[in-house]
Amino acid sequence: MATKKATSVNPEFLYIPMANIVVLEQVRSNVNTEADSFKSLVQSIKDKGILEPLIVTKGDGDSYTLICGERRLEAARQLELEFIPVRIIETVKESGETIALQLTENLQREDLNPMDQAKGILAYIQAKHPDKNYDADGVMSELVRYTRKPETLQEEVVKTVLTISEIVGKSIMTLFNGLSLLKLPDEIQAAIRQGNLPVSQGYLFAANLECPDRDKIFEAVMKTPVTNATLNNLLTAYKKVKPIPGVTKLIPMKKQIESLRFVESRIESGIAKYTKPDLVTLLDELHVFCALVELRIPIATEPPPEKKKPQQV
Repeated sequence: MATKKATSVNPEFLYIPMANIVVLEQVRSNVNTEADSFKSLVQSIKDKGILEPLIVTKGDGDSYTLICGERRLEAARQLELEFIPVRIIETVKESGETIALQLTENLQREDLNPMDQAKGILAYIQAKHPDKNYDADGVMSELVRYTRKPETLQEEVVKTVLTISEIVGKSIMTLFNGLSLLKLPDEIQAAIRQGNLPVSQGYLFAANLECPDRDKIFEAVMKTPVTNATLNNLLTAYKKVKPIPGVTKLIPMKKQIESLRFVESRIESGIAKYTKPDLVTLLDELHVFCALVELRIPIATEPPPEKKKPQQV
């Protein structure tokens, strides 16, 4: 079905040979040609043609680099089209701009796979700030700082966080959870990408990476799906195991409090030497400690009643 079309005189919109399009790495990991949505796209192009042109930049010679429209390009290839409509934009100066355009394009067309979205977010931030050598953990730490103490972040980083939040249309916490998926083992990431594991359960696995039975639990839920509540209980059960008597000796609370007072006096004596970030970190840890104690109070056991001494006759 090769229909030759004359090149348009409009330099921003024209038909070009399919063979002249170069596809570099995209935000989307691949095009699922077996999906119903893709098959519908192929039929639509067959019936009506490509209604929305691909977005490209001018490359070397007669080549053009694809920015957005990989699904339409693949559909056109399956239909054996010779020419395809494109819109040419000015050369993208930064790779982060390319990723931003791809993210925007994919999100406007259909929901991006959670794993591809997380990969795209990380790639965008890495491209915008190559000097910081960000990995998933580094970006997640910056997002935490943004929610707690945005004034401690560089202005350019704050702008990047705001931009990516607007592009994706998600809250900072949702971005944080999405990036946490990148820390999962490959097999769990693959299950999420293929739709075999709900992304909400992917978040639970990511929040419990230290679970000793994580891999066994994953294999089990792949065979027999469970609810989020059940999965959470499975992943956190090891934290609730009571210590074996005689193996772990309980430190009396009196000594625990004495230790805390000792730390308090040490900090107070050198308070002037600590930096503001040091104290903010300490305060955050104390908040976590207080929350832990408050959570334990309702389920703590009551002290045994004191035995009354027998009265002397």
